[in-house]
Amino acid sequence: MVETIYGGALGTLAALAFNRIAIFQIKKRTQEASRIEAVKNTAVIVAWVVLSGVLFAVSFLRYSETAARLEAVAYISVAIAIGIVDLDIKKIPNSSVLTLLIIRTVAIVYAIATGVPVKETLIPSLIGLAAGFILYQLPMLVGVPIGTGDVKYSAAIGYCLGVFGFLQASLIMAAGLIIFLIYLVATKKGSLKTSVPMGPYLSLGAVITVLFPLFGDLSKQIFSSLF
Repeated sequence: MVETIYGGALGTLAALAFNRIAIFQIKKRTQEASRIEAVKNTAVIVAWVVLSGVLFAVSFLRYSETAARLEAVAYISVAIAIGIVDLDIKKIPNSSVLTLLIIRTVAIVYAIATGVPVKETLIPSLIGLAAGFILYQLPMLVGVPIGTGDVKYSAAIGYCLGVFGFLQASLIMAAGLIIFLIYLVATKKGSLKTSVPMGPYLSLGAVITVLFPLFGDLSKQIFSSLF
């Protein structure tokens, strides 16, 4: 219980810090006051703080090891920020994607240094990186436009979560997009051709997968037997 409270408190501080980072990233890409003020809005900040606090608390319940907790909450913080920035200005900052890659690389190095086999750490991440990059390139081959930021972000998610985690996150993203498109059509606020930023839905899939990975044990078994 005490650790959960610590997690919630840490999540609150992280939300305030990443809110400032998001504002900085938005200011670098647009001078539209309305876009900047949208992220400074008190209601947005409060919602961000509450969401981050709850997710951090769940992370502290889900993971017992300090390294795993730190990795999980780092992914969550960056993912939330990416989702909000993309929703606001329809751009995914390269710096945020790079941050995800650095976090996972540090986690891999630490895991290997503490005795975790390479086949359970580096190899799944590299395959996930390739899967995230390739799978999100395919729609463009048939004329479906996908932003380069989305491709980079999906590749980073694959690297961070591994190939099975990436597939889970992608399924959640697809379900979220379908529900939103159905809402647009039902309310006549849009159509199936309406441009929708993918960042928030990729973030949704990533956060849920971090907290509730469905294929974690399966991934270890498969890579342990193959390599």
